[in-house]
Amino acid sequence: MTPPKPLGLLFIWKIRLKFIAEGAKLWAEGVKLRAEGAKLWAEGVIEAYGNVMLSWSYREKKNDFACTVEGETFEP
Repeated sequence: MTPPKPLGLLFIWKIRLKFIAEGAKLWAEGVKLRAEGAKLWAEGVIEAYGNVMLSWSYREKKNDFACTVEGETFEP
C-alpha cells in the first residue's frame, strides 16, 4: 500500500483564494445591507421630522452608534 500523496501548496493556495473571494463577497453584501438600512432610517427621519440634522455618537459598550434627532436619542 502506498502512502497518500501530500497536498501541494498550489492546491491549498487555490482553495484559500476561493475562501477569501467568498468572504469578500459576503462582506460586500453586508455593507450593501447596512447601507440600505441607513437609507431606510434616513427616509423615516425625514418623513417624521422633515429635513433635520442627525447626530451620531459611538457607544463603546455596545460597539455601535446611537442617533440623536431633535433631542431624542435612539440607542442601538
